[in-house]
Amino acid sequence: MRAAWKPWRIVVAVLMPVALFFGLVAWAFASPVGAAPDDDYHLTSIWCAQGDRAGLCEPGPKPDERSVPRAMTLSSLCYAHHSEIPGKCAIPDAEGLVPTDRGNFNDHGYPPVYYAVMSVFASPHLGTAVISIRVFNAFLYVGLLTALFLLLPARRRGLLVWSALATLIPLGLFLVASTNPSGWAVLSATTLWLALLGYYEAASRGRTIGLGVVAAISTIIGAGARADAATYGVLAMILVVVLKAERTRAFLLRSLLPVGLAIVSVLLYLSASQGGVITRQHSTLPPYEFAWLLWKNLLDLPWFYASSFGYTGLGWLDTFMPVSVWGSVTLVVSGLAFWGLGRMTARKVVVLAISALAVVFVPLYILMREQIHVGTGVQPRYIYPLLILLVGLCLYGMNRFDLGLSRLQLIVMGALLIGANGIALYTNIHRYTTGTDAQYLNLNSGVVWWWPIPVLPMQMWVLGSFAFAVAVAAAVVLGLSTARRNALRGFRYRALESTVTGE
Repeated sequence: MRAAWKPWRIVVAVLMPVALFFGLVAWAFASPVGAAPDDDYHLTSIWCAQGDRAGLCEPGPKPDERSVPRAMTLSSLCYAHHSEIPGKCAIPDAEGLVPTDRGNFNDHGYPPVYYAVMSVFASPHLGTAVISIRVFNAFLYVGLLTALFLLLPARRRGLLVWSALATLIPLGLFLVASTNPSGWAVLSATTLWLALLGYYEAASRGRTIGLGVVAAISTIIGAGARADAATYGVLAMILVVVLKAERTRAFLLRSLLPVGLAIVSVLLYLSASQGGVITRQHSTLPPYEFAWLLWKNLLDLPWFYASSFGYTGLGWLDTFMPVSVWGSVTLVVSGLAFWGLGRMTARKVVVLAISALAVVFVPLYILMREQIHVGTGVQPRYIYPLLILLVGLCLYGMNRFDLGLSRLQLIVMGALLIGANGIALYTNIHRYTTGTDAQYLNLNSGVVWWWPIPVLPMQMWVLGSFAFAVAVAAAVVLGLSTARRNALRGFRYRALESTVTGE
């Protein structure tokens, strides 16, 4: 136990969240205003979340419209879906107000919590406000993970760190450091189930209260951002209860918290008309057409899983990652999930089966309900939180920071994640500064769009890549020290055993 608190280990542990935060900040600067999917809707919803405000959100010419800064609606008209167009819109009068009916004020499609919190940052200075929101979301992500890391017992910390890092690239990094509410869904999926797990296992009153608070915050964050995230949160609560269920009074008393959080999730779900992504009613398909559509969607269903790790473009689905990004991340995620299957219990089998069924059933149900094929209508980010939960559950039971991996496995995994992030960040910056048609290796060459800051695109890429590399390297170093400590313990045990037996 003493080795865990050596000064160098404390320094390395502190480096992880600090470096991860700066890595996310680089992603916050890696795209212009309006770059996240449906950002014209979400920015308008944020600016109008507190009602009418002069210069921010004013009454429109029609009852279902609001007048908002024109610049926040330009992305959908300018560079969205066109990766060859840089992130700069040359449209006259971009500073004026323009009426729009795209916003949560009109259809109440999303729960109100996310927009209400983000509206604090709304100001006439759109660029500054957007960056403030992105940086705040990055800080919130790192802050909640850090609090959970400190509250969880040592045997659960590796599960938190590696399940988060492995599933974060590139979609998670982009969404967390954005103005899109899906970033909060990612945070909730990463933290809620582990907070509840630690809450049930905590031996001290302080840790129980602390982990309960983290679980409550994580629930409100997810359910307050997206209706589907509210359902995923309830699913996570059920799975943790299955893992930790006991026939004791103490368990029943502790279960009052997840019951209350489930009620909060249901109420926030009912506050939105989103209902996932179901939008239209259709006539019933003939049996053969239904069977054929079901068959085709089943065959193509892995598209959602690969796309969650970069196979499909970021932003408005127009920033396509090189194969080296999604290939590396998919390899790491698949390897960790497969490694986790080596340690199974009856309860783990049940929760994994339920979680895997959700990963298959949710997208398939929506596709068949909408009568559409994989790749249309349903975006990977809708299913992505379920994958984060599934990967974490696969690693459940790996009660060491190194997850029982060898030194070489840890180093290779870290190298793949560092490389994937560096390539993904470079690709994202290049897409917006010059457009994908421009053939410049130097990100500072031929720049059409960039923030009015002293840090140039190439410098931002280097800083962001280095920061994320430090975060991953810190995790690898902690994992290597754990592996070395356990190896020494095993050596001493074998030496003692040989002495006793006289061999």
